[in-house]
Amino acid sequence: MAEAFATEIAKSLLGKLGSFAVQEFRLACGLQDDLARLEERLKAINAVLSDAEKQQSKNERIRLWLHMLRKVFYDAEDVLDEIECETLQRQVVKTKGSTSRKVQHFFTSSNRIAFRLRMGHNIKKIIERLAEISALKSDFNLSEQAIDCSHVLHEETGMNRSFDSFSGLIRRDEDKERIINLLIPPFKVGDAHPRVLPIVGMGGLGKTSLAKSVGDAEIVERHFQLKMEVCVSDDFSLKQVIQKIIKSATGERCADLDEGELQKKLEEILNGRKYLLLLDDVWNEDAKKWLLLKPVLSKGADGSKIIVTTRSQRVAEIMGTVPAYNLSHLGKEDCLLLFCKCAFKEGQMALYPNLIGIGKEIVAKCKQVPLAVINLGTQLYGKIDETEWKSVRDSEKWEEEGDVILPALKISYQRLPTHLKRCFLYCSVFPKDYQFGDCILVQFWMAHGLILQSANPNENLEDVGLRYVRELISRCFFQDYEDCIVIAYFKMHDLIHDLAASLAQNEFSIISSQNHQISESSRHLSVLDSNSFFHQTLNKFSNEFDHVRSIVFADSIAGPTCKTDFEKCLSGFKYLRSLELMDPSEFEVFPERIGALKHLRYLYLVVNTEMKRLPKSIFKLPNLQALVAAGEGLEELPEDVRHMISLRFLLLFTQQKRLPEGGIGCLECLQTLFIVWCENLENLCEDMQGLKSLRKLFIAKCHGLISLPRSIKCLTTLEEFCIIDCEKLDLITIEEEKGKKIQSLSLSLRIVIFEELPATLALPEQLLQGCAESLQTFIIRGCPNIEEMPECISNLNKLQNLEITRCPRLSKRCRRGTGEDWPKIKHIPKIKVDGDDSGEETSHSGSSGTPSAREEDKKTSFHRGFC
Repeated sequence: MAEAFATEIAKSLLGKLGSFAVQEFRLACGLQDDLARLEERLKAINAVLSDAEKQQSKNERIRLWLHMLRKVFYDAEDVLDEIECETLQRQVVKTKGSTSRKVQHFFTSSNRIAFRLRMGHNIKKIIERLAEISALKSDFNLSEQAIDCSHVLHEETGMNRSFDSFSGLIRRDEDKERIINLLIPPFKVGDAHPRVLPIVGMGGLGKTSLAKSVGDAEIVERHFQLKMEVCVSDDFSLKQVIQKIIKSATGERCADLDEGELQKKLEEILNGRKYLLLLDDVWNEDAKKWLLLKPVLSKGADGSKIIVTTRSQRVAEIMGTVPAYNLSHLGKEDCLLLFCKCAFKEGQMALYPNLIGIGKEIVAKCKQVPLAVINLGTQLYGKIDETEWKSVRDSEKWEEEGDVILPALKISYQRLPTHLKRCFLYCSVFPKDYQFGDCILVQFWMAHGLILQSANPNENLEDVGLRYVRELISRCFFQDYEDCIVIAYFKMHDLIHDLAASLAQNEFSIISSQNHQISESSRHLSVLDSNSFFHQTLNKFSNEFDHVRSIVFADSIAGPTCKTDFEKCLSGFKYLRSLELMDPSEFEVFPERIGALKHLRYLYLVVNTEMKRLPKSIFKLPNLQALVAAGEGLEELPEDVRHMISLRFLLLFTQQKRLPEGGIGCLECLQTLFIVWCENLENLCEDMQGLKSLRKLFIAKCHGLISLPRSIKCLTTLEEFCIIDCEKLDLITIEEEKGKKIQSLSLSLRIVIFEELPATLALPEQLLQGCAESLQTFIIRGCPNIEEMPECISNLNKLQNLEITRCPRLSKRCRRGTGEDWPKIKHIPKIKVDGDDSGEETSHSGSSGTPSAREEDKKTSFHRGFC
């Protein structure tokens, strides 16, 4: 990457050397001296790394020295990971009592001796390389500095506010009204069909946010029967664009249809319906491609409209049927107001006139581009030292040639802490318009060792990672933020993505129809075109694959189609840490070869309906920390899952009626469990008490689920418990059987959500009573047959937020002042309750009005990103 980040990698290595697994191996295999020398070398180099990284921008020799050092660090990391893998595999055999001949042979004494000799040889080679590189540091006059490892405890600067989207900040009301007036006039004979309105403007002006806010306007939603949004970006492939439109309209992926079948399906979807389609970020200037798509889109009803956002006037000329709407720069006064909203805490703006003066100069350099203004404003949020403001105003980045937006974004990036820089750059492996889920992204970062353990014993890696996410959101490196309570979604602006990709280019390669190459330094691959990758890159650059740490098959509409090619691909990725794969469309059986990827920590696998089961070899991956196994065809999750002793995150689909005991219940390290779209599932496993570390349990769209095991009450570490859209489930089944003595519970639940549970007649009183000292948020939605609030609600001393919506009986009893259950809940600071017939809301927070059904869908569709 552009910055070596050698300090962060060195910290990670020193952490690995101190890990239990490496220490155990050090003693068992007699490598104390070698590993001690390696640790000594690392500490000596680590002492000067901070100074070296500061000087690298002005000293080419130091930059090259750091580059060499980084390569050795990566190789050292691979060796230490080998040792950790060996230790974990032995632990599997020891704790699970495996007696397979293959496993026994692997751990014979001769094999252990060979492994020890090989590791000893590799460690010696790394020590020698480090010695050679370390000797050069005396030429650079580097000063030794203490390394600050406390960054994970830094206070988040913007946690009291978040910017959901540019549309909420940029004053584009007049533009919005004009565009709406262009969209809603009735169809007249002679009008173009469909009517295409291009919105044209340079990057960063807010074209996409404006177009989306237009589509979300109530008058527009009433005017059209169907609304679709598609990000086209750089590649205007007819097949892919049609697939994306179908997916936006119906949720179907259609990976197995050819181009002709796709066109026919889209025509059927559009037939007779008046639609609004947003084609976002269009770059295609080839009129022929548009002329191939246009006839298919003409199948909609008269009055259908298309909005196109683009930076190109030529695109507007090709596609537009009405004059383009040219989006202008934001006015100077509006820019300054926008900047101040981002930079100052509420009510503090008038206290710092000197800072406002500097801010005017910064805004002037942003050339009235909102993205630049917002990004720099957020970097200065809460800062009152004039020196910091002047450092932004006087940055040498303003003198760089090119688009005005790039210097501003580079300045924002420079101001990030090093640990956030690394996390941000790693996001460039995902494609443009990719929808991130916060907890999933954290698992990806963890797979690459980007999150350091907090000094706070009550905070685990997932907690630290979520703070990283929120910090990047508050600094506007992510946008379109949508908080669904149990999971947050967001995206990267395409210009922000361009910045990350350009800074990460030394280690990042994009495989597309235009580019088939990967460089020797590439460690992260994004495959936009699977055919190019398997038919050209795979054959020409297979020797470079053992350097690769992550691969994302970003061609999510159609993943790899040839199992043989994919097996060949897997055999080359010796040190792969993360793999994301969508729809291997012709695989009935996933290659068992994946079991050889013993360094794999993150596997995101969305399979087609033809694939009935996962390969057994997946469950022998000793390092795997996160597994997303989604696909309607998956028949079962076998008991072998119990061997995944490092698993911390699991999202599963299954066609089983019951989760078997001795499987998931044995995962002692599991922190997060999603069980979604399991249509046949009637019962969970009864041995859930074995999930000793589980903190988050989410169950959604399991329409056959009848009951929950009583062992859920044994999950004393559980903090978030959400059950959504399980139409046969009665929550009372988790209570003790009648006549049995009620056992006192001590739970840690902070968030509880019960939603769309029509069969539930009463809330589980014992469960709620057990979290009297911990529960903070309690949401009940769409549970029409719950009749009353249990008495224990009045004992929930920590409860801050209570929401009751679409529960007519319960809502009536909880009406403010007059409801029978009002005395039980009146101590809660923030309450939101549906009215009886009027739709009024009871709220201590002063808000009014019941959210629309559409807004409710947004809030609760946390599982949509996996489907």
